[in-house]
Amino acid sequence: MTVRYPSNAKNTFSRLSEDVSEWQHGNLCGHFFSRHRSPLLEHLLKYPDTPFSVADACILKTDIKTALALTSFDGKQFVVKRYNVAHIFHRIRLAFQSSRAKNNFAFAKLLGEIGVPSIQPVAWVQERIYGLRARSWFIYEHIDEEMSAYPLTDQSDVNVIDHALYQMTQNLVAMRNHRLSHGDMKPPNLLHTRDRVVLIDLDAMRQHKSQRQCDRALAKDISRWMRWWRSDNPQPMISQKSEKILKNAGFEVPDS
Repeated sequence: MTVRYPSNAKNTFSRLSEDVSEWQHGNLCGHFFSRHRSPLLEHLLKYPDTPFSVADACILKTDIKTALALTSFDGKQFVVKRYNVAHIFHRIRLAFQSSRAKNNFAFAKLLGEIGVPSIQPVAWVQERIYGLRARSWFIYEHIDEEMSAYPLTDQSDVNVIDHALYQMTQNLVAMRNHRLSHGDMKPPNLLHTRDRVVLIDLDAMRQHKSQRQCDRALAKDISRWMRWWRSDNPQPMISQKSEKILKNAGFEVPDS
């Protein structure tokens, strides 16, 4: 496996950390954080689909677009998220888009630097076939005791609800201050533990050139969030609490 280190500011990841290393092996390439360097990680980067194919594979999720598997090495647990290629036309579209695995890797690191809890990135891998992007993999640290936010209902503990909504709003405020938008802000894309709410699924996250562009994108994020509680999974109390706390933070909330 060939490892190269980012050497200038033009490199996508040099702005993130000097700890980021670039690597290539056959038709695979990507980046990883050097603090995770080990023979076991290097083997996983060379064969990123192994966690999905071993006899005792622990598959967390699988559908036509993505699959998630749990793996362990160096005394820790990690999640490998694979982005599938549905068909040839999908592969052609990928040639003109940024890798979703790469997007997750970069923005997960950036969110942590601005104080927004997110998954801890380890590496990302891009496969190329005949020069075109194919599958990609994003590797991150497993979050212990994780729980998706979407099981919240109006019957949940009010303190748990208030904590989740407060943390979610603080995340949005920090994102607004750094001109970031999520792109799919719905409860299943939040995990909350005892003391924090973690933002996941950063496939569509963007950093905007202007505050005006960011505000428009965040308005769509908030609209998506409210639609979940108003129609996708109606919870009148959570909807009202969301509307109030978002307005108090200076966000526009669409009418129901």
